[in-house]
Amino acid sequence: MSAMAIDLPSPLDHARSRFVALLTGSQGPFVLAGLAVALLAAVVLGGLLMQPRPVADASPKALKELPARPEDMEKHGKAAVTTLAPDDARKRNDQVAFEPRAGDAARPFNFSGSDTDRARALECLATAALYEAGDDTTGQAAVAQVVLNRVRHPAFPGTVCGVVYQGAERRTGCQFTFTCDGSLSRRTMSEAAWRRARAVADAALSGTVDATVGLATHYHTNWVYPYWSPSLRKLAQVGTHLFFGWPGAWGGPGAFSKDYHGNETAGRWAIAALPPGEDSDAGDMIQGTDQPKILGLPQAPAKLPEGMGKVPLYGNKVKLVGGDGRSFGILAPPGTSASQVVNAALALCGKPGPCRVNAWGNEDDIPGSYPLPALTRSTMVFEYVRNGSGGGASTKFDCSRFPNKDPKACLESSGDMPEVLAGVRFR
Repeated sequence: MSAMAIDLPSPLDHARSRFVALLTGSQGPFVLAGLAVALLAAVVLGGLLMQPRPVADASPKALKELPARPEDMEKHGKAAVTTLAPDDARKRNDQVAFEPRAGDAARPFNFSGSDTDRARALECLATAALYEAGDDTTGQAAVAQVVLNRVRHPAFPGTVCGVVYQGAERRTGCQFTFTCDGSLSRRTMSEAAWRRARAVADAALSGTVDATVGLATHYHTNWVYPYWSPSLRKLAQVGTHLFFGWPGAWGGPGAFSKDYHGNETAGRWAIAALPPGEDSDAGDMIQGTDQPKILGLPQAPAKLPEGMGKVPLYGNKVKLVGGDGRSFGILAPPGTSASQVVNAALALCGKPGPCRVNAWGNEDDIPGSYPLPALTRSTMVFEYVRNGSGGGASTKFDCSRFPNKDPKACLESSGDMPEVLAGVRFR
């Protein structure tokens, strides 16, 4: 059966025909006057309805001028976390009015990838929802909506996993803090919590829309006030979290125009690890040779420089070797004693000359290369440094893990591990 096209009359056509019919009939002057006003209103309404909705300029130049872009946040450092103390931040946030716009609702997400893409997107989205919002399906739905909003916006990657892990390979600037603070290995979620998070993620990928947060692309808690907060429109609040969208056409429906085509394995984005007990095909999850470390997955042991031979590690594992062949990053698993870490460091630095050994208790905290990013120092559990000039060596510990009576032997906390990075952190 072929489809039949049906032209429906517009409000303007209907009002015009009704007005003409009444003019030729026996209606009184008051009715005619009222219809004249109605016709005028229909003309105005018809003109408004025919106005095209603003479409955002997706040119590279326009994108670079957007406030609160991920790259811009990274440049602002700690100001991207907050510019005010918690109490002052709460007061300032309370003073900002909500600015939702009628009709600015997100479209149902249209998933068009392969079964493999679907499985990977589901895991990435469920992981973000669970680690950002905790075991709270209301908060999880809000997080999932923000992720999918970003997928369809030209300022962000076009895959679910790409959005979730954006910035995870940089020193700072990860968009969702759990991707760069070791949470995936440090925080264990129950299977029941995973099931609930996957249900929320599956519903979002199947077209369920969380209308509460609308077209929000950013959020932060009400006890922080990032530099970018006054540049965006405050749209909604879920619990203690405030949700924001860009002003103007960039935050309107026309800007969320990218189509999703799957391809969750493409590009340089890290992919979420499946929770314990799941069969994972993580080995082929990302393509290319210049890939960041995949958080939450065991990393292969680093290869020691030629000539070192077999070095006793006393239960520790070498995960990083510097280009100079004299810098080593090791994993000190739970239960490893201070003496075991020290003996491993002395074995690795057995030859004369400068040498450095840094140790972490969580594999995801170990950086990909030397020199060490500033944030990684806040998660170290041990450091051995010998300058090789005859001045001896320095040995320091994380005294919360390895208690020491000498405070000078304790590592100083850098204080650089933020509560929030790049405006997104759900606790």
